Amino acid sequence: MEDSRTAYSRLVAHFRKAGVFHSCLELLGWDERTYMPPSGSALRAEQSSAMARLFHDWVSEPWIKDSLEFLEQNLHKNDHNSKISANVREWKRLVKRASQVPPALVEEFASASVFAQQAWVEARAKNDFPSFLPWLEKILRLKREESRCYSGGDPSYDSLLEEYEPGCTTDFLDKLFASLKPELTRIAKELELSCPQVKQHQAVEYPLEAQKKFSEWTAAQCGFDFSAGRLDTTAHPFCCGIGPGDCRITTRFNPGNFFMGFFGVLHETGHGLYEQGLPSEDFGLPTGSACSLGIHESQSRLWENQVGRSSWFWEWCYPWARKFFPAQLKDTSLTNYLREINRVVPGLIRVDADEVTYNQHIILRYELEKMLIEGNLSPVDLPYAWNVKMLESLGLQSDTDSSGCLQDIHWSAGLIGYFPTYLLGNLYSAQIYQKASTVLGLEKTPCSPEALLQLRDWLKRNIHSLGKLYSADELCEKATGTGLSPGVFVQYLKRKYQNGN
Repeated sequence: MEDSRTAYSRLVAHFRKAGVFHSCLELLGWDERTYMPPSGSALRAEQSSAMARLFHDWVSEPWIKDSLEFLEQNLHKNDHNSKISANVREWKRLVKRASQVPPALVEEFASASVFAQQAWVEARAKNDFPSFLPWLEKILRLKREESRCYSGGDPSYDSLLEEYEPGCTTDFLDKLFASLKPELTRIAKELELSCPQVKQHQAVEYPLEAQKKFSEWTAAQCGFDFSAGRLDTTAHPFCCGIGPGDCRITTRFNPGNFFMGFFGVLHETGHGLYEQGLPSEDFGLPTGSACSLGIHESQSRLWENQVGRSSWFWEWCYPWARKFFPAQLKDTSLTNYLREINRVVPGLIRVDADEVTYNQHIILRYELEKMLIEGNLSPVDLPYAWNVKMLESLGLQSDTDSSGCLQDIHWSAGLIGYFPTYLLGNLYSAQIYQKASTVLGLEKTPCSPEALLQLRDWLKRNIHSLGKLYSADELCEKATGTGLSPGVFVQYLKRKYQNGN
């Protein structure tokens, strides 16, 4: 019988190889959504299916379970939050979930999601929900089947949520969202009525190349390493952490809407900084992976909003923006610019939403996808249900499905259970930024490249580099002094808008 050190080393080597397989899947997905020609879908579906099967088989080999049980019995002296214990804990979770799903289902889903995402791109462009419906039905059928594998019974949204936010449940989210929704609705209505009318400069066009250069320059100022990453365009922005030295962020630029591309880049930069801040020596291991998607989204929302929409940031950055866009910004004051990027006005598009109404967008999607998985909503009725909930929550109705239920890529990719992590990310981001700002004295120090790098380094020390050493709530408590406290986010909004940003 091998000793515990040998057993652990064998598992490390095995899961590092699994990390390489997974990085290949990530690279295939990035290329699919950026540069792959449409006619490449069939082959890409085969490639993705083969790699997903390889990864699944690798992490569910029978001997792994025996080794993990042996280690658990022989590592009792390790602290709960040591790297070894954390890796064993998370390996057990990964292996259990992988072993519950048949390989054929893994292959079928990987293939179907490629075709479904391509169908979604076309359907959104043409406002053609009926053409996407068969693929949506197939993805939902596969995800419901997957959830049955985990739950051992009826389709369970909780079992899918577990993939993105371990330990989180619908019971917790239902109570959390029910408590937040009335307060956020009240704040939104008050601000919508009180926000001064501002001159909108969005009618002018921003050259796409200048937008890309300014976005890259800003991301670099925030600490994103372009020698280990890149920026590309896509139909729906995302960040792809392929592995050490290779993190790719994306956005979509619109000459008539500068904010769309720029804040998309800031959002994905937050994700990218997290990926670049993970310990490279732990690649392929849980301690070299992000804690949860709620924590991951806290980083993207922090850079997009707490930093990117603050007067602290723009008092430094606005003169630079004017150098990139002299004609477009010549008649816009900093005060008016700040009012515009922080207006609270309900809108149809989630990614363009303000910090207050954004949360209603998330609750709406959470409620709908939960109904779809649990069988309380038929996919064919999704556009109608979407508009009903949009009217209830934001007082709006979509004129087109492209600005309604087709606007997000998530369901075509089978990312069901992902949406709630955006709202959790908002809550975590307010807490984390408040602590970092206090420790670093950001509000007392003018913004500068040095200050931005100090913030990035603080986040790396307290969030990124810790991987999955802690649960999300434990990590939040370690970084900020308390577990998740939704009231901090509410107070952040009140303070920000009462003080005029």
